[in-house]
Amino acid sequence: MPEFTLDELEPGARNLLINCAGAQPGDKVLLVGEQGENLYFEPELCRDVALIAESLGMRPTVILAKPVKNAAEFPNNVRHEMEIADQIIFFSRLGDQVRFSLDAGNKKTVMTYTLDRSYLASPFASADFTMMKRMHDALLDVVLNAKSYTITAANGTNLHGKIHAIGKDAVSEFALELFPVMIFPPVNCYQLNGKLVIDHFVTSSSTNAYEGSTLVMDSPVMVTVVDSRITDFEGPDDLVEKFKVQLIKAAAVTGGDPYLINSWHTGINPNTYYKGDPYGDLELWGTVAYGSPRYTHIHAAGIDPGDAAFHFMDATIAFDGQVLWDEGRFVFIDRPEIQAMMNIDQRALLNSAVRHSIGM
Repeated sequence: MPEFTLDELEPGARNLLINCAGAQPGDKVLLVGEQGENLYFEPELCRDVALIAESLGMRPTVILAKPVKNAAEFPNNVRHEMEIADQIIFFSRLGDQVRFSLDAGNKKTVMTYTLDRSYLASPFASADFTMMKRMHDALLDVVLNAKSYTITAANGTNLHGKIHAIGKDAVSEFALELFPVMIFPPVNCYQLNGKLVIDHFVTSSSTNAYEGSTLVMDSPVMVTVVDSRITDFEGPDDLVEKFKVQLIKAAAVTGGDPYLINSWHTGINPNTYYKGDPYGDLELWGTVAYGSPRYTHIHAAGIDPGDAAFHFMDATIAFDGQVLWDEGRFVFIDRPEIQAMMNIDQRALLNSAVRHSIGM
């Protein structure tokens, strides 16, 4: 990993601390990082962000903890530090595991997806959070006011579903803030029907860690979805059987129907990138790649949100006939009213022509 000066990291760190977490001079800012083996997040992130926080008059505390299997095993020492902090920032899978369930009261709590200092030093982290949040909210308004949607992709996926008329049932809100703005809350599947092609691989939904959470697919499996449930499978017999076993395994983590399709969403951050080989660690890849507009993923198998995730690339997605993603390009962001939110520098970073590699 190349070294970065604090000056190179400061724009992203200020964006995180001030614009996202809302920290002010004098505030106690808790920075939670990872320790142990097979780290997803570089521990030095906490050190360097703490130094920048101190320079801004804040009072940072760093705590490193090993990732756990699920929210029920959340470390008590981290929970104690959270109780006495004003803001809580996770550079750790711990935050991902409680992104739907955390109860931190009125404290601003943030899950970051800057895996290492190169992410923090890039436009991925420095693109203005406040503006991106406004864009996110404008998109969510379109989603919640729609009646139906379609999802199609070149791999043969062709799905159509409805938006639940009761807003709180239409999407599953996150329990903490995501940094940077990566995605909109998952659309809960309601009367979802059609054909879904699962290719490349299946992973977990990052909510619970379990053995054998990934399945590499050497050819596609097409499933029929009727009322948000898989009812039929098409593909090589041995692969279909492996796929069914994977769904049963995932659903067994929390219980529930292994063939249930729970929710879906697509990335909205054009500056998302991944430089490694996804197959080197699919769960690590998915931790950040999901923010790319190229990447749509579906949560399935078991009690909401489910513990399996299906992935496909370059989808075209329309709500009430309005195309918001066009073959993996987030064209909603090109709308004049969205571009008007940005200054000239931000417009160069945030438009549908910006397209970084995520290794697929």
